[in-house]
Amino acid sequence: MDPPAHVVSNSNKISKVARVFMEQSRRENIVDFTLSAEQLKLQERAAEAGRALRGRSAEWDRSNKVPYPEVVEHVREHGLLALTMPTEYGGQGLTAMDYLITVEAMFRNSQFWAIGEPLFATAGPGPSMVMMAESQATRDKFLPDLVAGTKQCAIALTEPDYGSDLTSLITTAERSGDGYVLNGKKTYVTGATVNQLYAVFVRFDDIPGHRGIGAIIIEEDMPGVTIEAGPEFMGCRGIPHGDLTLSNVHVPAENLIRGPGSFGDLMTAFNMERLHNCAFNLGMAGAAYDEAEKFVRERIAFGRPVAEFQSVYHALVDMWTDLEALRLMARNAAASAIDGNYPKALETTAAKLYGARVASQITLKALELHGGYGATTDYAIERIHRDVVATIVAGGTPPVLRNAIAAYILPGVNVSQRSGRDSKKAATV
Repeated sequence: MDPPAHVVSNSNKISKVARVFMEQSRRENIVDFTLSAEQLKLQERAAEAGRALRGRSAEWDRSNKVPYPEVVEHVREHGLLALTMPTEYGGQGLTAMDYLITVEAMFRNSQFWAIGEPLFATAGPGPSMVMMAESQATRDKFLPDLVAGTKQCAIALTEPDYGSDLTSLITTAERSGDGYVLNGKKTYVTGATVNQLYAVFVRFDDIPGHRGIGAIIIEEDMPGVTIEAGPEFMGCRGIPHGDLTLSNVHVPAENLIRGPGSFGDLMTAFNMERLHNCAFNLGMAGAAYDEAEKFVRERIAFGRPVAEFQSVYHALVDMWTDLEALRLMARNAAASAIDGNYPKALETTAAKLYGARVASQITLKALELHGGYGATTDYAIERIHRDVVATIVAGGTPPVLRNAIAAYILPGVNVSQRSGRDSKKAATV
């Protein structure tokens, strides 16, 4: 029997709409996120590197210690250091998209934070900031070691009394002869105790607000530098972090990255950090999904696999769709990158904010699907969930990210958190 006439008519209309949409898509050059053959090989190499370390994750979590130099060598052996750094400095000259898919695969297969650090240290905000140095001498002095992974550069930005109020920092840099003298204290410095270099955000010449902020590299063995380990975290255990105290630290002029008035430019390097955060959320939430799917397929209840119960497979579907949405946002952010390693702020901030929200929901649902086993240390999901929760504030707390996005999507609206006279002043700088 032929279909009714109205069905044929509607079908033809749908076909016409589909054809128009496809033609329009081609005209507008809608981004295709299909991975190339080279990217698929890179992704598999990263997955292999991650799988090789998975069995040690529980041990490192329990001891709160990670053999960081060993992890760096492991990543080096797989040829995954300095992915986005220029080839002239020994980097691989790849794109932010290559970085994203590599780090995601490593996190998903290792189920632990540590394996991503060598990639972050050789292509994250530290090397990216050095690439922005005003002097070629500065780039030549530090980039070869950073790109090779023989030295790592931590970012020292947050201060004990100001936290997210970044433009109120009080660490100072005063001109002294042909160099600078630094005084102040930084906290929550990721990489402290194991990194050799620190890109320190400082205030020059008592210039107020963001106009007085620039960055200088200090070296761990400089007189007056004190580095102390920070408190233990609930997740991402073993991650090196701590406090940096500077007391009359003399720094040569060639260690200057950027002088006062460079705060906005320097902060663009943090878009790579937020992209890294996206990759972490993607990878760890993906690992949680993998663990949940495996468990419900194998777990038998009422004479059948738990995966066959509607509430269970509906939960898996929701987890899967959230993962795919985050992956699209993250890849869109990576595709926006300028010169390979400077993703655009709005796209990256939005992806990071979404990832911080949904990744912990995915890991919590995966833990729930494990039943009572999910709350025990016998299963990886408990550790995966703690790691994701511990990084919600990494790269900017959700409220700060929302403020940044609001400034883009609500032009003309004063979203400054300062009040009264300070608010008006901040609006003019």
